[in-house]
Amino acid sequence: MMTSCTHPLFLKKATVKNLPFVETFNNQENFNTYWKDNSFGHPKSYQLEKETLKITTRANSTDRVKVKTKRKDFGIGTYEWKIYVPKFNLHDQCSIGAFIYHSGKRPYELDFEIGSGNIEDRKEANAKPNEATVHCTSQNHPNSSGTFTVATEQWHTFKMELTAVNKKYFVKWYINTILVKSLQTDIKIKHKFSVHNSLENLSFMGEQLPEKENYVLFDSFRFY
Repeated sequence: MMTSCTHPLFLKKATVKNLPFVETFNNQENFNTYWKDNSFGHPKSYQLEKETLKITTRANSTDRVKVKTKRKDFGIGTYEWKIYVPKFNLHDQCSIGAFIYHSGKRPYELDFEIGSGNIEDRKEANAKPNEATVHCTSQNHPNSSGTFTVATEQWHTFKMELTAVNKKYFVKWYINTILVKSLQTDIKIKHKFSVHNSLENLSFMGEQLPEKENYVLFDSFRFY
């Protein structure tokens, strides 16, 4: 596993704009300092375990379990998650979320959503039995999504790069260093984001509620 960042800039000035941010989920004090619950009444079923952030959802539930950064000033830069994608029951409504979000009068969200997927999505992506679907999504301004696949029961790196074109964000999504999607958004670069890690039983990600407890492991998140 990677070791936790202890650079003074990270520890003392994490709320200052444009600073790198590194989290390797091996220190409870750091986690409590820089992250907060965002589950909104759903179970807070997450913990640091073996130098990872483990999130679980219950069987036969609509659990939506999320944590987010207290810092809300992320903008231009690279967002990188290392995530273990477990095996899901086919078409279960469960989704791993690695995303950034701006709240306000006009909310903005840029995502990776990873799960078994519904029948249509698996067919579109030509997903094999040992693969999960990955949605690379802009939820508005504009609405845009592309569906890809990754092998289950393996670690993967999911990365978004945000740059500026005409003072608006241009976004690239990468899976394991491979560029899979690019999008010019209408989101002005003055708008900043918080970072979210989640596991949610979402209806659009499958055909039925999960019949088992599901989990995900986050090894690290980096912004640079």
